Amino acid sequence: MNRSKIGAALVLTAAAAAATAAAPSNDDMARCAVIPAPDSRLACYDALAHRPADKMSSAAAKTTPAPAPAPVPAPAPAPVPAPAAAAAPAAAAAGAPVSAPAIAADPKNFGLTAAQQHPVDAGPKAIAAHIAVVSSDKLGHTTVVLDSGQTWTVLDDDGRISAGDAVRIKRAALGSYLMFTPSNHSYSVRRAR
Repeated sequence: MNRSKIGAALVLTAAAAAATAAAPSNDDMARCAVIPAPDSRLACYDALAHRPADKMSSAAAKTTPAPAPAPVPAPAPAPVPAPAAAAAPAAAAAGAPVSAPAIAADPKNFGLTAAQQHPVDAGPKAIAAHIAVVSSDKLGHTTVVLDSGQTWTVLDDDGRISAGDAVRIKRAALGSYLMFTPSNHSYSVRRAR
């Protein structure tokens, strides 16, 4: 026999062996999945794939006895969720924060990824406080500490902010915040602490 015929015979033999090896069933995969020891679990998967054990996994298999296969529990029926569309308005009416499933059930969010969805902002739209401390660093960044203990960085300070001023901070567009003084002058601010 020449080499090409021997090679062809080897290829046909390997193909026939691969065809006769059945794919592992879901029960076999579940039996391997419940094995707690990682090395034993890998050896179980290797055996299902008819893969020869390498030196690392064979040494681990010799030192770690494989536990007896555990019975595979039947999957529990999935609970039927309550209609989220009805839950979202009820939660919003009660003033409670709207959960992620309720946000996803909102028809306005249909087809959007989690990052693209428009969650309902929970919490106040604005706060009112007095400035307790105004400070500036060497770079000219102005920080105000409110009487509530919150610290805010003023992004566009003009030097007119002083301690004792009554201010109102409210939400603005695109996640930004504006601080208003009694003279109705506004400053862009960002929460520091």
